[in-house]
Amino acid sequence: MIKIEGRAAVLGELWFDEPVPEKPGVDILAVHQRPAPVEGRDCTLFLTLVNDLTAAEDDLFAAYGENNRYKINRARNRDALEFRLVADPGAELDAFCGFYDAFAAQKGLPGAYRKGLRAACDAGRLALTSATREGEVLVWHAYMTDGRSASLQHTASHFRGVDKSDRAVIARANRWHHWRDMLAFKALGYERFCWGGMFEDESAPERANINNFKREFGGRLERNYNCTFPVTLRGRAAMAALRVVTALERFRARRALRPAAA
Repeated sequence: MIKIEGRAAVLGELWFDEPVPEKPGVDILAVHQRPAPVEGRDCTLFLTLVNDLTAAEDDLFAAYGENNRYKINRARNRDALEFRLVADPGAELDAFCGFYDAFAAQKGLPGAYRKGLRAACDAGRLALTSATREGEVLVWHAYMTDGRSASLQHTASHFRGVDKSDRAVIARANRWHHWRDMLAFKALGYERFCWGGMFEDESAPERANINNFKREFGGRLERNYNCTFPVTLRGRAAMAALRVVTALERFRARRALRPAAA
Protein backbone atom coordinates (compact mmCIF):
# COMPACT_ATOMS: atom_id res chain seq x y z
CA MET A 1 0.00 0.00 0.00
CA ILE A 2 1.09 3.55 -0.76
CA LYS A 3 0.49 5.95 2.14
CA ILE A 4 0.25 9.70 1.62
CA GLU A 5 0.35 11.89 4.72
CA GLY A 6 -2.07 14.80 4.34
CA ARG A 7 -2.84 17.66 6.70
CA ALA A 8 -6.37 16.44 7.39
CA ALA A 9 -6.03 12.68 6.84
CA VAL A 10 -3.78 9.83 5.74
CA LEU A 11 -4.62 8.46 2.29
CA GLY A 12 -3.87 4.88 1.34
CA GLU A 13 -3.66 3.78 -2.30
CA LEU A 14 -4.15 0.23 -3.56
CA TRP A 15 -3.45 -0.68 -7.18
CA PHE A 16 -4.63 -3.44 -9.50
CA ASP A 17 -5.66 -6.61 -7.63
CA GLU A 18 -3.95 -5.70 -4.34
CA PRO A 19 -6.28 -7.02 -1.58
CA VAL A 20 -8.20 -4.57 0.60
CA PRO A 21 -7.02 -5.07 4.20
CA GLU A 22 -9.51 -5.16 7.07
CA LYS A 23 -7.43 -2.66 9.03
CA PRO A 24 -5.49 -0.58 6.49
CA GLY A 25 -4.12 1.92 9.02
CA VAL A 26 -5.20 4.95 6.99
CA ASP A 27 -8.12 7.38 7.11
CA ILE A 28 -9.14 7.18 3.44
CA LEU A 29 -8.60 4.33 1.02
CA ALA A 30 -8.39 4.81 -2.75
CA VAL A 31 -8.51 1.70 -4.92
CA HIS A 32 -7.28 2.05 -8.51
CA GLN A 33 -7.80 -0.17 -11.56
CA ARG A 34 -9.26 -3.06 -9.63
CA PRO A 35 -10.53 -5.90 -11.87
CA ALA A 36 -13.80 -6.13 -9.88
CA PRO A 37 -15.75 -3.58 -7.80
CA VAL A 38 -15.06 -3.43 -4.07
CA GLU A 39 -17.98 -5.14 -2.37
CA GLY A 40 -20.29 -2.72 -0.60
CA ARG A 41 -18.67 0.39 -2.09
CA ASP A 42 -19.69 2.75 -4.86
CA CYS A 43 -17.16 2.24 -7.63
CA THR A 44 -16.70 4.00 -10.95
CA LEU A 45 -15.94 2.25 -14.21
CA PHE A 46 -12.39 2.73 -15.54
CA LEU A 47 -11.80 1.82 -19.18
CA THR A 48 -8.29 1.26 -20.42
CA LEU A 49 -6.22 -0.56 -23.03
CA VAL A 50 -3.81 -3.31 -22.00
CA ASN A 51 -0.97 -4.91 -23.95
CA ASP A 52 -0.03 -8.50 -23.11
CA LEU A 53 3.69 -8.46 -22.38
CA THR A 54 3.89 -12.25 -22.27
CA ALA A 55 3.57 -12.22 -26.07
CA ALA A 56 6.71 -12.54 -28.18
CA GLU A 57 8.43 -9.26 -29.05
CA ASP A 58 7.68 -9.65 -32.75
CA ASP A 59 4.01 -10.34 -32.03
CA LEU A 60 3.77 -7.27 -29.80
CA PHE A 61 5.15 -5.08 -32.55
CA ALA A 62 3.09 -6.74 -35.30
CA ALA A 63 -0.10 -5.78 -33.39
CA TYR A 64 0.73 -2.07 -33.81
CA GLY A 65 -0.84 -0.07 -36.60
CA GLU A 66 1.14 0.19 -39.84
CA ASN A 67 1.69 3.95 -39.52
CA ASN A 68 2.81 3.48 -35.92
CA ARG A 69 5.33 0.78 -36.87
CA TYR A 70 6.72 2.99 -39.64
CA LYS A 71 7.29 5.96 -37.28
CA ILE A 72 8.85 3.81 -34.58
CA ASN A 73 11.20 2.19 -37.09
CA ARG A 74 12.15 5.61 -38.44
CA ALA A 75 12.87 6.85 -34.91
CA ARG A 76 14.92 3.73 -34.18
CA ASN A 77 16.96 3.93 -37.38
CA ARG A 78 17.41 7.69 -37.96
CA ASP A 79 16.81 9.77 -34.84
CA ALA A 80 19.73 8.61 -32.63
CA LEU A 81 17.50 8.26 -29.57
CA GLU A 82 18.53 6.77 -26.25
CA PHE A 83 16.20 5.05 -23.81
CA ARG A 84 16.60 4.86 -20.05
CA LEU A 85 14.63 3.13 -17.33
CA VAL A 86 15.60 5.15 -14.25
CA ALA A 87 17.10 2.81 -11.66
CA ASP A 88 16.48 5.18 -8.74
CA PRO A 89 13.39 7.31 -9.52
CA GLY A 90 13.68 9.15 -6.21
CA ALA A 91 16.96 10.74 -7.24
CA GLU A 92 15.42 12.16 -10.43
CA LEU A 93 11.90 12.86 -9.26
CA ASP A 94 12.50 16.61 -9.08
CA ALA A 95 13.85 16.63 -12.65
CA PHE A 96 10.81 14.74 -13.87
CA CYS A 97 8.37 16.99 -11.98
CA GLY A 98 10.02 20.16 -13.30
CA PHE A 99 9.82 18.86 -16.86
CA TYR A 100 6.22 17.74 -16.39
CA ASP A 101 5.15 21.05 -14.83
CA ALA A 102 6.44 22.95 -17.87
CA PHE A 103 4.51 20.57 -20.14
CA ALA A 104 1.36 20.88 -18.02
CA ALA A 105 1.55 24.69 -18.14
CA GLN A 106 1.59 24.53 -21.95
CA LYS A 107 -1.49 22.29 -21.92
CA GLY A 108 -3.39 24.08 -19.15
CA LEU A 109 -3.17 20.99 -16.92
CA PRO A 110 -2.43 20.70 -13.18
CA GLY A 111 1.22 20.25 -12.28
CA ALA A 112 2.74 17.07 -10.86
CA TYR A 113 1.41 15.88 -7.49
CA ARG A 114 4.81 15.65 -5.86
CA LYS A 115 3.65 14.30 -2.51
CA GLY A 116 1.85 11.39 -4.18
CA LEU A 117 4.73 10.63 -6.53
CA ARG A 118 7.20 10.72 -3.66
CA ALA A 119 5.05 8.35 -1.61
CA ALA A 120 4.80 5.95 -4.56
CA CYS A 121 8.55 6.16 -4.99
CA ASP A 122 9.17 5.45 -1.30
CA ALA A 123 6.88 2.42 -1.55
CA GLY A 124 8.84 1.09 -4.54
CA ARG A 125 5.85 1.49 -6.87
CA LEU A 126 7.00 4.29 -9.20
CA ALA A 127 8.92 3.80 -12.45
CA LEU A 128 10.31 6.63 -14.59
CA THR A 129 11.62 6.29 -18.14
CA SER A 130 13.08 8.84 -20.53
CA ALA A 131 13.94 9.25 -24.19
CA THR A 132 16.91 11.49 -24.94
CA ARG A 133 18.72 12.79 -27.99
CA GLU A 134 22.27 14.14 -27.80
CA GLY A 135 21.95 14.33 -24.03
CA GLU A 136 18.69 16.30 -24.06
CA VAL A 137 15.55 14.72 -22.58
CA LEU A 138 12.75 14.80 -25.16
CA VAL A 139 10.12 12.74 -23.33
CA TRP A 140 9.46 11.50 -19.80
CA HIS A 141 7.01 8.72 -18.84
CA ALA A 142 5.87 7.78 -15.32
CA TYR A 143 4.28 4.46 -14.35
CA MET A 144 2.63 2.90 -11.33
CA THR A 145 3.91 -0.66 -10.95
CA ASP A 146 3.49 -3.79 -8.85
CA GLY A 147 5.92 -6.23 -10.50
CA ARG A 148 3.23 -7.64 -12.79
CA SER A 149 1.45 -4.58 -14.20
CA ALA A 150 2.73 -1.18 -15.27
CA SER A 151 0.15 1.59 -15.66
CA LEU A 152 1.01 4.82 -17.47
CA GLN A 153 0.31 7.83 -15.24
CA HIS A 154 2.12 10.72 -16.90
CA THR A 155 3.74 11.45 -20.24
CA ALA A 156 5.41 14.77 -20.98
CA SER A 157 7.15 16.32 -23.96
CA HIS A 158 7.86 19.92 -24.94
CA PHE A 159 6.83 21.35 -28.32
CA ARG A 160 6.54 25.10 -27.68
CA GLY A 161 9.26 27.07 -29.44
CA VAL A 162 10.39 24.00 -31.41
CA ASP A 163 10.53 24.08 -35.22
CA LYS A 164 8.50 21.72 -37.39
CA SER A 165 11.24 19.16 -38.02
CA ASP A 166 12.14 18.89 -34.35
CA ARG A 167 8.47 18.57 -33.42
CA ALA A 168 8.28 15.55 -35.73
CA VAL A 169 11.34 14.03 -34.02
CA ILE A 170 9.76 14.51 -30.57
CA ALA A 171 6.48 12.96 -31.75
CA ARG A 172 8.34 9.93 -33.12
CA ALA A 173 10.43 9.74 -29.96
CA ASN A 174 7.28 9.46 -27.88
CA ARG A 175 6.03 6.51 -29.95
CA TRP A 176 9.43 4.83 -29.85
CA HIS A 177 9.57 5.53 -26.12
CA HIS A 178 6.32 3.61 -25.49
CA TRP A 179 7.68 0.69 -27.51
CA ARG A 180 10.89 0.67 -25.50
CA ASP A 181 8.90 0.92 -22.25
CA MET A 182 7.05 -2.26 -23.17
CA LEU A 183 10.29 -4.07 -23.94
CA ALA A 184 11.87 -2.89 -20.68
CA PHE A 185 8.94 -4.03 -18.53
CA LYS A 186 8.73 -7.29 -20.47
CA ALA A 187 12.43 -7.93 -19.75
CA LEU A 188 11.73 -7.39 -16.05
CA GLY A 189 9.03 -10.08 -16.08
CA TYR A 190 5.97 -7.83 -16.21
CA GLU A 191 2.86 -9.32 -17.84
CA ARG A 192 0.63 -6.29 -18.43
CA PHE A 193 1.19 -2.82 -19.91
CA CYS A 194 -1.74 -0.52 -19.13
CA TRP A 195 -2.35 2.75 -20.97
CA GLY A 196 -3.73 4.57 -17.92
CA GLY A 197 -7.31 4.99 -19.10
CA MET A 198 -9.49 5.74 -22.11
CA PHE A 199 -12.07 8.48 -22.56
CA GLU A 200 -15.62 7.10 -22.78
CA ASP A 201 -16.81 10.30 -24.45
CA GLU A 202 -14.89 10.98 -27.66
CA SER A 203 -17.01 13.91 -28.85
CA ALA A 204 -14.13 16.32 -28.17
CA PRO A 205 -11.46 16.00 -30.92
CA GLU A 206 -8.59 16.11 -28.43
CA ARG A 207 -10.01 13.17 -26.48
CA ALA A 208 -10.64 11.21 -29.67
CA ASN A 209 -7.05 11.86 -30.80
CA ILE A 210 -5.63 10.60 -27.49
CA ASN A 211 -7.75 7.43 -27.63
CA ASN A 212 -6.79 6.80 -31.25
CA PHE A 213 -3.09 7.26 -30.47
CA LYS A 214 -3.34 4.55 -27.79
CA ARG A 215 -5.29 2.24 -30.10
CA GLU A 216 -2.40 2.35 -32.57
CA PHE A 217 -0.44 0.17 -30.12
CA GLY A 218 -2.86 -2.73 -30.43
CA GLY A 219 -3.94 -3.24 -26.82
CA ARG A 220 -7.21 -4.88 -25.78
CA LEU A 221 -9.98 -2.92 -24.05
CA GLU A 222 -10.31 -3.75 -20.35
CA ARG A 223 -12.92 -2.76 -17.76
CA ASN A 224 -11.56 -1.89 -14.31
CA TYR A 225 -12.99 -0.10 -11.30
CA ASN A 226 -11.91 2.76 -9.02
CA CYS A 227 -13.33 3.84 -5.69
CA THR A 228 -12.42 6.04 -2.75
CA PHE A 229 -14.00 5.67 0.67
CA PRO A 230 -13.39 6.72 4.30
CA VAL A 231 -12.04 4.23 6.80
CA THR A 232 -12.10 6.38 9.94
CA LEU A 233 -14.19 9.26 11.29
CA ARG A 234 -11.29 11.55 10.45
CA GLY A 235 -11.39 10.29 6.88
CA ARG A 236 -15.15 10.77 6.69
CA ALA A 237 -14.81 14.39 7.84
CA ALA A 238 -11.98 15.05 5.38
CA MET A 239 -13.98 13.68 2.46
CA ALA A 240 -17.05 15.70 3.46
CA ALA A 241 -14.95 18.87 3.61
CA LEU A 242 -13.48 18.10 0.19
CA ARG A 243 -16.94 17.70 -1.31
CA VAL A 244 -17.94 21.11 0.08
CA VAL A 245 -14.82 22.76 -1.36
CA THR A 246 -15.35 21.07 -4.74
CA ALA A 247 -18.99 22.18 -4.87
CA LEU A 248 -17.99 25.76 -3.99
CA GLU A 249 -15.34 25.81 -6.73
CA ARG A 250 -17.86 24.58 -9.30
CA PHE A 251 -20.37 27.23 -8.19
CA ARG A 252 -17.75 29.97 -8.55
CA ALA A 253 -16.76 28.66 -11.98
CA ARG A 254 -20.39 28.71 -13.19
CA ARG A 255 -20.94 32.17 -11.73
CA ALA A 256 -17.86 33.51 -13.51
CA LEU A 257 -19.35 32.42 -16.84
CA ARG A 258 -22.55 34.42 -16.35
CA PRO A 259 -22.85 37.65 -18.39
CA ALA A 260 -22.38 40.88 -16.48
CA ALA A 261 -25.50 42.87 -15.61
CA ALA A 262 -26.28 45.82 -17.90
